[in-house]
Amino acid sequence: MKLSFAAFLVTLSASAWETSAFTATGTSTAFVSKLTHRPIADRNKAALAAATYATASRRFCSNLTALNMSHSFGIVGATGAVGKEILSCMEKSSLDASKVRIFGSQRSAGSTISSSKFGSIEVELFDVAKARECDVVFLAVSGDFALEHAKAISDGPDGAVVIDNSSAFRYMPDVPLVIPEINGEKTIGAKLIANPNCTTAIGLMALWPLHKLFTLKRVLMSTYQAASGAGQQGMDELTEGTRSVISGEREVAQNEIFAHP
Repeated sequence: MKLSFAAFLVTLSASAWETSAFTATGTSTAFVSKLTHRPIADRNKAALAAATYATASRRFCSNLTALNMSHSFGIVGATGAVGKEILSCMEKSSLDASKVRIFGSQRSAGSTISSSKFGSIEVELFDVAKARECDVVFLAVSGDFALEHAKAISDGPDGAVVIDNSSAFRYMPDVPLVIPEINGEKTIGAKLIANPNCTTAIGLMALWPLHKLFTLKRVLMSTYQAASGAGQQGMDELTEGTRSVISGEREVAQNEIFAHP
């Protein structure tokens, strides 16, 4: 698998995670103060570098979406929030997929998902052997599920390339943690690829060119996580909790997914 293609797939996966779990991020005032009090020439240099980097990044992604390679894809967890966004990203790209398979639990197996690009897709009951038949498998599942099955899907020369959206492999030294525009070369030869947290991915796209110019030593970030970060169950709890309070059914929303109402 070519570097550009593998990096493109991670971009798709990361875009889906960032869309479904959008976060607002804030940079520490100390860092901003330190940066803005640099000499004007340095600040202009940083601004130019950031603009140049952003332009190059857009061109990079544009070139990737023009790739014309046909592969079979599997999505595990496509009925959840992140899985739905992965499918949506694939629909919007010019990715040439010979086949898209969707794997789910006993509860969703047998149901049908309608895709504007790939037609009607029947959800298959997840099975490692079936997932290994795909060229690429996106995991939009829990960390526990990923730990149990990811390597079984990817191991060996006939295993699929697995791109995992959970936190399961982010700290494992033998699994590349990839933001394609920053370290896409790490996908070369990798059969299992991890995605960083959405806050990390978004923040580093801005911080990376600054780090190359000034060598950042410390960054403080405050994040305000959306309910969608907890997946479909989190969004459902927010919707139901809001409805119950507005309707007068409850004074305080009931919480099971979140620590607080």
